[in-house]
Amino acid sequence: MPLAVGDIAPDFALVSDAPTREKFKLSDHKGKSAVIINFVPAAFSPACSNQLPLIEKKRAEFESQGAVPVVISTDHAWALKAWREQLGLGYPVLADDNPQGAVAKAYGVFIEAAGVANRVVFVVGKDGKIAWVQTTEKISDLPDYDPVMACSKD
Repeated sequence: MPLAVGDIAPDFALVSDAPTREKFKLSDHKGKSAVIINFVPAAFSPACSNQLPLIEKKRAEFESQGAVPVVISTDHAWALKAWREQLGLGYPVLADDNPQGAVAKAYGVFIEAAGVANRVVFVVGKDGKIAWVQTTEKISDLPDYDPVMACSKD
């Protein structure tokens, strides 16, 4: 089961850039900005490759409300770097690959049999607590970002 609204979001530090090994750390945003965490199953897959440009289109709106979007995948940082560049994204795409799916497991969204994260969106408020959770009905469905937009204002 995914974490629920009101739960404290587990901290993480995941690689956001393959060559530099720079990391995105959730706790660096506590008290400063909400973080919209988008768990996705697989880089370069059709549904995921459709979802990430949607996030890019909403990025300015998220940021104007004090929210930072990130994507987390169990793929390797080099694959995610290529995917991010191919899609022209301006936000972090994070590698949850060492150990495989550790952050997805902490958030309750890892699909053990497939070795990937389920498609789930979490909004972590400035207070470090889960403010919104959206799990898609099917792993190939795309999330609805309108409720996420409303929730990220808090």
